[in-house]
Amino acid sequence: MEGMERRDFLVGAGLLAVAPTASSAGQGVDWGTVRREFRLDPALTNLGLFYLASNPREVRDAVDEFRRRLDANSHDLMPEQAQEVAVALGQYVGGAADDIAFVPNTTMGLSIVYGGLKLRAGQELLLNDQDHAWHQQAARLAAGRAGAKVRIGTLYENPAKATEDEIATRLRNSITPQTRAVGITWVQSSTGLRMPVRACAAVVTEANRDRKQEDRCLLVVDGVHGLAAVHDDPARMGADVFVAGTHKWLFGPRGTGMVWVNPEVSGEIVPMLPSLSDRSETALLGPGGFHAFEQYFGVRAAVRFHQRLGRDRVAARITELAARFKDGLADVPGVVVHTPRDPATSAGLVCFDVPGHSGPEVVELLRQKQIQITTASYRIPYARVGTSILNTPEEIDRTVREISALAR
Repeated sequence: MEGMERRDFLVGAGLLAVAPTASSAGQGVDWGTVRREFRLDPALTNLGLFYLASNPREVRDAVDEFRRRLDANSHDLMPEQAQEVAVALGQYVGGAADDIAFVPNTTMGLSIVYGGLKLRAGQELLLNDQDHAWHQQAARLAAGRAGAKVRIGTLYENPAKATEDEIATRLRNSITPQTRAVGITWVQSSTGLRMPVRACAAVVTEANRDRKQEDRCLLVVDGVHGLAAVHDDPARMGADVFVAGTHKWLFGPRGTGMVWVNPEVSGEIVPMLPSLSDRSETALLGPGGFHAFEQYFGVRAAVRFHQRLGRDRVAARITELAARFKDGLADVPGVVVHTPRDPATSAGLVCFDVPGHSGPEVVELLRQKQIQITTASYRIPYARVGTSILNTPEEIDRTVREISALAR
């Protein structure tokens, strides 16, 4: 189904409720009906749904429909549909279609950005020690080719107590005249901390005062755990580049992602690979060749699904469940939560320690109770929970009870 027919189907099915629910975060949305749009294991309490998302019915149907159309005649499909996806993503992030490039995932997007950045010998890329290892590796590979270097800094003492002022001050003191790009992560998968992107952007803007264009410091944001989990416009936060997979919180088809580039700096990043699209300077950054096009074309359905729910409602529901989990853990003796309690500095990820157990041990012990959580794949593998809109308060409470039992 396309256009109004699809919307009528979802409203008729009760996805958008006529009256508010009991939860202020769920006003206008029947979350039970939303959950039934997904093919989840009913026997599993899954608090790792952000990892590689389940797709709602609308996205599955779109992928199937595009697959049928490609099988029938692929020549009639690609340019028109690609533009529609770019328009949808541009609107969703608060930017323009021409400022969007398609990539398979966040890692590929970051690699293309750093690899294509006009970087000279003697310059540096400045990252955070809590950026994902693959973010750091993408920067190191690019710096090695250019004769530049990567410097890894620490922007806060304690993630649970980090403040905007602390992060901004440390970043200001870390940037040097040689810093060509600063890389940060919007919502850190290692700690659950939501970085103050606007404050970091202001610091970078200050550092760029009186710099020549070829020396301009760019702010590159890994936004994969903020896109569709935080109610904000990534293209309006002051960053120069925003990179995110769409197959996590947005519920997009697997193997799809995006790069948004501020048009003021699009000339500072050159293509690394031949591109399939020449619709804009930024689109040229997307790798060419043949892809699983039905997956890419299905991204538009994921965007529309979220737009109907309302990005504010989605973010509020995620925040409500995360707060419930953090509040529950606060009453468990010995458990240490590494994610801020303040919703302004956190999102849907909560990282924690249980006394007497490593992160992987907590994952395994909960798995035996049919509860799926994950660990943060970093130097210290904290146990980690993600509160999706597909989860319920009852699932959160049950998980807290089981963690409490482990902590005794």
